[in-house]
Amino acid sequence: MGKIRKPKHNKVKNNVVPDNIDNEEQIPVDSKESAIQTIVDQLQAANVEEKYCGLQTFALLIETPQNIDQVIERGLVKIVAPLLLDPASSVRNAAAGTLRNLSAVKLDICDSLMEQDVMTPLTCYFHEHAEKWIPDSNCKTKDEDSDTLVQCVNLLLNLCESSELAIKYLGQSRILDILPRYLDLPIFGNEIVSNTLQCLFVVIEDNPVAMQKIKSNSEMQLKTLLSLEGTDPAVLLLKTLSAGVIINTCGGNIATLPVDVINQIFLILANTLAVDHRLVCSQLSSSMPLSDCSGKVEAPKGKEAQVLEKQMKSVLQMLDAQQGAIEIIANICSCEDSDDSLQGNDSSESDDADEDINENCEETLLAEDRLPPNVLEALVNLEIFEKVWARTQLPAQNVVMILKEYEGTQLIFKRINSLQTRALLCINNLLSTLPLENLGGVNGVYKVWVDAGKLVFKVKSDNLILMESATAVMRASLDKIKFRETGTFTDSSLFRDLSLSDIEVMLTGIRECQVPEIRSNLIRMIGILALLLVSNLNEITSNVICAITEFILEQSLKENDVWVLAEAVDTLVDLYSEDETDALAAKVKLVDKLAVIGPILKNKARQQKKLPKEYKVLVSTAVSNLPRFLKYKKNRISKL
Repeated sequence: MGKIRKPKHNKVKNNVVPDNIDNEEQIPVDSKESAIQTIVDQLQAANVEEKYCGLQTFALLIETPQNIDQVIERGLVKIVAPLLLDPASSVRNAAAGTLRNLSAVKLDICDSLMEQDVMTPLTCYFHEHAEKWIPDSNCKTKDEDSDTLVQCVNLLLNLCESSELAIKYLGQSRILDILPRYLDLPIFGNEIVSNTLQCLFVVIEDNPVAMQKIKSNSEMQLKTLLSLEGTDPAVLLLKTLSAGVIINTCGGNIATLPVDVINQIFLILANTLAVDHRLVCSQLSSSMPLSDCSGKVEAPKGKEAQVLEKQMKSVLQMLDAQQGAIEIIANICSCEDSDDSLQGNDSSESDDADEDINENCEETLLAEDRLPPNVLEALVNLEIFEKVWARTQLPAQNVVMILKEYEGTQLIFKRINSLQTRALLCINNLLSTLPLENLGGVNGVYKVWVDAGKLVFKVKSDNLILMESATAVMRASLDKIKFRETGTFTDSSLFRDLSLSDIEVMLTGIRECQVPEIRSNLIRMIGILALLLVSNLNEITSNVICAITEFILEQSLKENDVWVLAEAVDTLVDLYSEDETDALAAKVKLVDKLAVIGPILKNKARQQKKLPKEYKVLVSTAVSNLPRFLKYKKNRISKL
């Protein structure tokens, strides 16, 4: 598994005034088309109030997902984006907030924004308004201008995260020379600095030009932020993001940093993850206003409202800091060397497949051997695995429900769910990277497998990203149990009492799964499970192995995605490569059934050529391996 990309910011409702009846009354109710035309007329008016009103209405319109496509088709972005340069501060602010919200809806929206040339006025905004701006305490628009900068920084982040073209424009602009000035904490404050760091954390990743610019322009500011004192959530967020930017300026290779900086960074990550997010969320829920007998919640007012607002902001900062720390750790443990070796194998076609397969099979360098010793030592001594695993646990259900239902904490609800998913993705990387004894041994990893399985098969979540992350953890857990450091099979006593009824829920889950990534993880997982049972063959385990085999064969005939089919074939080849399985192979008629699947696999491979590199390697390996395996296994079975 490679690096984990930064997730998008949840959209922030900026300058939306839901109780402004007048705005809504200006929209004709006869059709959405006439409403959009009204917005266009207002946005193109010379009057500041008219433009501001149009932006407010536009912000309300895009809060309904069904309206987004029509907004894009009508080209409203081409009209809104230039307002980032409007002489009126209020108009610039409303335009920035609206565009930032729109960019956070989904990935392909950013492509549409780029097509409608949002990057040109955004770049001009930084060049004209941000290059020399300093907040003036006596200025009436200070807070408005600060918020506009934050919204534009986040709009830039979302665009660059989704579009290579945006990255190209960024490199051609002066923005990367301008942003470092906003790392001056005494002048610009926590919010601007933290949002600037978040943006830099994303835009410089895998971007050599940006890395060099930020490294040369920001080295001292980053070191200063890294050395901040205190454990307040705002401070933890700044220190964590600074650590991430510093690592990314080195191309993600933390080992190139001085030892004292490496130690400092890991200590920051550990301290950030040491905060009990479940407790903090529980304490916040206790401060929430209760609903009355009619079910309505009356929002607090005055000083009470300010205290609650401050507490909510603190919780959000803590959750953001923890998510940042988790993503940094996941990237450190992403095993890029392994990914590179796989990609290298894809450089030649299947004529050289035998060589490629041998190289893959003879790979003996363990993932944990790729980490520098001081990095591995820090991960182990600071109990990073345990701290990340704790983030996979949600607060108590009643706490989650309170946060979800109260309007002011819905963003926090989204953050804790995002944190859980990111933690699972990070656990997947850590399982591949840390030695077995530092994961609690076989029993410790087995518990991780069981707990991840509860998320997949018992919670029945409609969050597909969570499901994919949890199934990846289940697969990685069994992979870790399967092989010890020596590369030999472990004792599978944990699974020897596994019965058909125990795995039926897993098989049902795969049958019903519509997401190829999740199907792939689950198919590989049950294959590894069967393989663990091979060393303890008896009537029960033999029946389980046969049931799993027949299920995978059945699914293979139904599978539409060639790379998932290749995963299924590869899983069966791995399982029956053991000589002890000859009798079982004969019992399920493995050779005959796989011989039917072979041509299907080849045909789908010809039809579905546009695949990511790692999927191409998987398909090529399966296509090449299958004929040789069938010949080998047929010969073995004939001697029974």
